[in-house]
Amino acid sequence: MITDVISLIFILPGAFMVLSAAVGAVRFRSTMARIHAITKPQTTGLVLMVVGTLIRLIGAEDFSFHERGDIGILILLTIFALMTSPVTAQRLGRVARLEGLYGDEDELTVNQNPARNP
Repeated sequence: MITDVISLIFILPGAFMVLSAAVGAVRFRSTMARIHAITKPQTTGLVLMVVGTLIRLIGAEDFSFHERGDIGILILLTIFALMTSPVTAQRLGRVARLEGLYGDEDELTVNQNPARNP
């Protein structure tokens, strides 16, 4: 019973973050805002939901040797998401910059103090 409550404490905010990532991908207009909306809260939400699921699995009364494989799969899923999400965001940002897909010119801001090369 207590593990169910603790797992819900992790799963519900994680599900909300994944939902907010989906809403952000639809609502935001520029490419950079969409990349940010897809990568940051989606990965954090996934980690929270996996932690909640691990707590639920380990705290179950019928937890046995066979469920240990499920824990390994969840851990591998989390590691894979944490490794690929930043790389995907960086690559999408670079392609958007090279192709000029940032968005409308009137929605972009100008950097008044760009970095200077020594």
